[in-house]
Amino acid sequence: MNDPPRRGRLGVSALKLEDETRKLAAPHGAIGLHRRFAQAFRHELRRSFTWPAWDPLCVVGNAILMASCWLFAPKALQDWLFTLHGDLAFPMVLAIWMYSDVPATNVIANDPDAVLSRLDDRPGLYVLLGAKNAVLWLLVSPVCMAVALGVGWATDNLENTLLTMVWIAVVPFGVLGIAAWLGVFFPYHPIPVKVRWEHRRQWWRMGVRWGLLMVTPYGYVPALATVLVLPSMTLWRFTAAHGIGGRLSSREFLVGVLVTIVLAVAGWVLGHWVAVGYLQRRHSRIEAFLNDPLAG
Repeated sequence: MNDPPRRGRLGVSALKLEDETRKLAAPHGAIGLHRRFAQAFRHELRRSFTWPAWDPLCVVGNAILMASCWLFAPKALQDWLFTLHGDLAFPMVLAIWMYSDVPATNVIANDPDAVLSRLDDRPGLYVLLGAKNAVLWLLVSPVCMAVALGVGWATDNLENTLLTMVWIAVVPFGVLGIAAWLGVFFPYHPIPVKVRWEHRRQWWRMGVRWGLLMVTPYGYVPALATVLVLPSMTLWRFTAAHGIGGRLSSREFLVGVLVTIVLAVAGWVLGHWVAVGYLQRRHSRIEAFLNDPLAG
């Protein structure tokens, strides 16, 4: 699958993105953070849906893949793929799978102009990363919350359904905050496959490194989600009346969800703090990489 086109092949939508990027580069004292976030959110939303709109396509593709495995894969494969099981586990796992792709990780090289305009602007970097998380959340979590509501209505388990919807609304932010580290520490440009083939002699950065960074999110993001839910699962294993394999009471489920939410909030704050700090400490290196579309 080809990556989105880079600078030099701009259409009308891409030109609008460049104009928005210039607006985003306004001095951070000129407008309030809430207005800067609104501008960054609109910019990211337009970028995500600019043709060929890879972010929504990735999200939809992962949803179809997950649902197919959940419904039709042999039980042994299901047990290997999915840590959580049960009716209300489906929308939770669906959310994690929909987030498990490059839109969650390659957060700076897919929007180099916006990042370059903020490298000396710490609040601006926080705003940009937050806007990217918010747009991806908008693509995924409302859909999964609707699925959870449908499952809860069908199974007559509305109390736990509401807690599941809260989990889907909050926990992904913790995953996204730390998932961004992959793209901050190891960014790669969205170069068309044809161009990569033309530069195949640079086999490491144009082929191997790119391929590894393309597939890593499929294991990296679910691993982060597992780390966030592991304390709750351990709690349920040792304190739930029917064990982790049985139906949890509303109180048991509530305690587990609250523990995970606390960890998710901490993960989101820590994730952005580390990412922004790294971008500013490695200012020259990041700037050189983002200014060179053939850097890998």
